[in-house]
Amino acid sequence: MIKDTNNKEKILDTEIILWKYMENIKLIQQSLKQLELIISGVQSEGLVEIEKFSKELSMLQKLSTSIEFKAKLITCNKSDSIETLPYE
Repeated sequence: MIKDTNNKEKILDTEIILWKYMENIKLIQQSLKQLELIISGVQSEGLVEIEKFSKELSMLQKLSTSIEFKAKLITCNKSDSIETLPYE
């Protein structure tokens, strides 16, 4: 009888611990879902920012090329020689 009582107590203790673990796991899962939503929002905002930077970089590259071309024309006009742009 004593062994049986001890086993039942151990089983009850184990069940209580398992329920606590299950509760904690559910809380963790809820937190992970919230985190996933937050990360998704941040990523989409980040992608928008990356697109903006990409467009700005492209515009700066075009502007730089234009300035370089005009500088080459001025150099050509001053020295009466033709310079060619190196292939990039």
